[in-house]
Amino acid sequence: MTERDEKLNIVQAIELAISHEMEARRSYLALAEEADDPELRRLLQEIAQEEAGHEASLRSRLRLYEQKNLLRETLSRYVSPAMANEILKNPESLQLGGQRRHLTVLFADIQGFTSLAESMDPAEVVEMLNTFFTQMVDLVFEHQGTLDKFLGDGLMALFGAPLPVPQGAAQAVACALAMHQCLKELKDRGATPIRGIRIGINTGEAIMGNIGSHRRMDFTVIGDTVNVAARLLDVAREQGAPIVIGEATYREVQGRFPLKPGPAVVLRGRQETTLSYLVEPTWNS
Repeated sequence: MTERDEKLNIVQAIELAISHEMEARRSYLALAEEADDPELRRLLQEIAQEEAGHEASLRSRLRLYEQKNLLRETLSRYVSPAMANEILKNPESLQLGGQRRHLTVLFADIQGFTSLAESMDPAEVVEMLNTFFTQMVDLVFEHQGTLDKFLGDGLMALFGAPLPVPQGAAQAVACALAMHQCLKELKDRGATPIRGIRIGINTGEAIMGNIGSHRRMDFTVIGDTVNVAARLLDVAREQGAPIVIGEATYREVQGRFPLKPGPAVVLRGRQETTLSYLVEPTWNS
């Protein structure tokens, strides 16, 4: 039995107990109608009223639990269980209306995905992606990151949103290295046909919040920091580099990881030159 099934069984047992409270209240009211003694009738009515109050309290507390559990399950799709619990304990810390936040953005995608997918059965492609994303998202959570969204054969993750993360840039780079290590182990076991992944990382200020229409909103971050991270992923593809990071990320993590200068590039939509740096895994991906 899964944890979810166990919780469902317990909730059903509580609802059954509440229904017994309702039956008891009806019985007390029926007895009050039959009682000739006014004092006994009043006592039975008071007991029925207390049962009604108890039933309402139980239902309210059960609904609150169910809502909180649903929120926890929803949050756990995007953040680690530890962060989900922290948000639930301190919901005032979660400001989704829009605020500026210093954070690190990571983009990752699969090397040569289009040609790989064309050679596979559609069902095999879906299975491959599900296996890959399960492993990668687990690593994002392990490094205190948040899954922002899936992007076809890639993903976008945040380190520092919705809650601040100590040393978010270092966590992002460590996560990127762990992703490459994980893929290497999968390939060594023959568990995936994916040949490699490319990752772009950038650090800086971004605006985070619920963004969309009144019909559909998503929590995400926007701004130049995000755009540069996406462009650095393009640089990683062009250079055949496993991990490319921006200058702000470099300043926060230098000395902790094997780094070397990358190409100075003019990113799409910008005029000034942007410095990039390469993170060098100790294996080939």
